[in-house]
Amino acid sequence: MPLHAYLHTVDLCVLFYCRATGELKLLLNKRDAEPFAGHWALPGVVVNGDVQDLSLKDAVERLRASDKVGLELAWSEQVGTVGDAFRDPRCWSSSTYYLAIVADEVALGEHQAWFSLDDVADGSLKLPFDHNLIVAAVQERLLSKSLYSSLPLMFLGEEFSAPEATAIFSLVLARPVLKTSIRQRLLKLTEAGYLRETGRKKHGDGGRPQATVAALKPGEIYFFDRSFAE
Repeated sequence: MPLHAYLHTVDLCVLFYCRATGELKLLLNKRDAEPFAGHWALPGVVVNGDVQDLSLKDAVERLRASDKVGLELAWSEQVGTVGDAFRDPRCWSSSTYYLAIVADEVALGEHQAWFSLDDVADGSLKLPFDHNLIVAAVQERLLSKSLYSSLPLMFLGEEFSAPEATAIFSLVLARPVLKTSIRQRLLKLTEAGYLRETGRKKHGDGGRPQATVAALKPGEIYFFDRSFAE
């Protein structure tokens, strides 16, 4: 590439709640082209590269629909933009990166795999470019926004129980959350028209059936008037 070349990408940090291991997983792709061919990295596309993108939203949707992701997203939001002359060995580059959540586990392609979010965020698993820093920033956004919103419930799909809600909030916030606090939040969501009781029950980890609630506004989050930090 010439010295004046410039690349802008959109990169997705796609997260999934693995109930079997009780941890958050991050979707990575094995790169098939240089630089860093054969290395695991965040799925991304060059904006306005081979396909004209009229907006960043168009580029994100093109990435989501590609074989680098190919998953239905329960939630996505822009987190930030980074850029400098050193993050990509080819040229000056920048990236607008996003937090995305997948609620349902689905089969992945051979070039895709789930990795521990914590391992990538803390640098235990090294990624190319500045992807470790991007993932750490996304993890911080997830934690901070979960203090005052219903965002963690996006990991649970459209029907879940109070114990499942307690588990995902505790995991995302990296500390135990009181069951009573979660039940108060679920009640507030029900009163606000975001949830409804289903009348059904599902078996929890302890074997006892637990009543479930259903999401009435999939893809929308609620902002509470108090945060868990207060």
